[in-house]
Amino acid sequence: MIIKHITTPIKGLNLYLNKVVSDKRGSYCDMAPGGTDSPLYSEGIKHIHASIATKRFVARGGHYHFKLKENFFTLGGTALWYFYDFDKNSPTFGESYTVILGYDKLGLDLGIPEYTIDKEMAAQIAISPGVYHVLWPLTDKQAVVAGTGSTKYDPEDYDRTKIEDVPGAIEIFEKVKNRILENEKDIFGHLVSVDKKTESLPIKSTIKKAVIPAARNNQQRPFSHTINKHLIPLGNRPMIFYGIENLVSVGVKEIAIIISENDNLIQRVVGDGSRWKIDIKYIIQKELLGVGNALKISKDFVGGDPFILYLGDNIVLKEDLQKSINKFFEEKSNALLMLAKVDNPQMFGVPEIRDGKITKVEERPMHAKSDFAVTGAYIYDHNAFKAVESLSLSSRGEYEISDVHNYLISNNYKVDYQQISEWWKDRGNFKDLLNGNSFVLENCVFEKNENEDSLAIEGFVEKSVKIEGRVKIGKNTRAVGRSLIRGPVVIGDGCLIKDCYIGPGTSIGNNVEIQNAEIENSLIMEQANIFTKNRIVNSVIGRNSSVTDKAHSIPYGNEMVIGENCQASI
Repeated sequence: MIIKHITTPIKGLNLYLNKVVSDKRGSYCDMAPGGTDSPLYSEGIKHIHASIATKRFVARGGHYHFKLKENFFTLGGTALWYFYDFDKNSPTFGESYTVILGYDKLGLDLGIPEYTIDKEMAAQIAISPGVYHVLWPLTDKQAVVAGTGSTKYDPEDYDRTKIEDVPGAIEIFEKVKNRILENEKDIFGHLVSVDKKTESLPIKSTIKKAVIPAARNNQQRPFSHTINKHLIPLGNRPMIFYGIENLVSVGVKEIAIIISENDNLIQRVVGDGSRWKIDIKYIIQKELLGVGNALKISKDFVGGDPFILYLGDNIVLKEDLQKSINKFFEEKSNALLMLAKVDNPQMFGVPEIRDGKITKVEERPMHAKSDFAVTGAYIYDHNAFKAVESLSLSSRGEYEISDVHNYLISNNYKVDYQQISEWWKDRGNFKDLLNGNSFVLENCVFEKNENEDSLAIEGFVEKSVKIEGRVKIGKNTRAVGRSLIRGPVVIGDGCLIKDCYIGPGTSIGNNVEIQNAEIENSLIMEQANIFTKNRIVNSVIGRNSSVTDKAHSIPYGNEMVIGENCQASI
């Protein structure tokens, strides 16, 4: 085509129309060369391009450059941008970011950042060399973007990596797409089931055996005085159940649970695995000597095959488990650690990563070498047992699992890692239970792709009761009077909810009676009784506990930790 010169009102900016192409995805326009003295473009402008994307849910412009720095301006529409850092010299190498940008937020809980552009304004996205970027239009409105480049067009500087080859891209997009489509599908009525499951990653490989350390300790006092903390209910189910079910979902057939001597309750609650159609065995840990010791005593159960070590007070989602298993076999690893970004890595085992490889793992360091935590899920081959034989007690009086990893690294075994999206761990603080309760409500009890007004009601709900959001109500439970239940909320069997407000993030166990109360973001265990006009927030209330009114009602917004068989008047 003929290159056409375009004059602009910006001093020093000269454009030449280079090409215009259109297809079913929309239109694309490239202009070059150019230049400007504006401080906004300190590295100069060597070309400008613009795109109007009209095909919904179709990737547009996925690529990265080795040298070129780009500035994108999103002008309109609503689109999902995905970024992945391929630059090995970058501090964020191997990390991904997602953001939704547009005139209007979608109004859905997608679990990723979301920004709105004011009309007649533009949002600028600066993209460094080596960062893969792609956008998917998400609504029926056109997604309009413009971009500037710091170098002239050079085919050798240009890499159109397939989206399928970019870690996490397809998974993020499919999750967002399914969430949008599911919302549209159910927009005219309530979803009456909470049994739908998120589409899983393809199972390329399976691991048949797993070990779950669940020896009794007192980290969750006062609740762990009377029961093993792994049986504390989150979303009205023992926390260890979520780990078992996620392991079963990725193909595990045999599980060994490490327990303390005389801990018969966990065996009675969990059983022999028949409810999940697997085999569960129990191994006695006579002394609480740490996770490394739990690994050591499981050697006979594991044998010589690869296995998963999954801490019983952790929840790692099944999609991340499957992704990690796939990578373990694809990379022919001896060990694979699942890593998650955290705000306080010094509370965990922390990997030091150089050139994309783990070079060391420190247990609860004062000065963390990265912002990653080693989560409570690991995959090993038989060489883990060579490592565990070399262990000595740490200053904490335990055999540290981090020392297993450091042995494997220093002896040139292949230790890989997989960054996972979401993860929960109980560290012994009651607020961890609240975080865990919220985690399972968002990820396990109610699947993320479910309609915001999903209902599973087996009990009786009076017409005067208003229900909003995702709510599950058990058998023989009665919700009556002038009550409002705003999800996500789970209420167990045999409860009475009368003249109450039950707010988001709340789980209520079986046989609980609540009257004239307001409760939000709280964990109420079974057989509790609550009769108070004071607002209860961010609270954990144990079994058989009672909360009643005193004459005065100040202050509002009480925070409480109440153990079993306790009485409180507020």
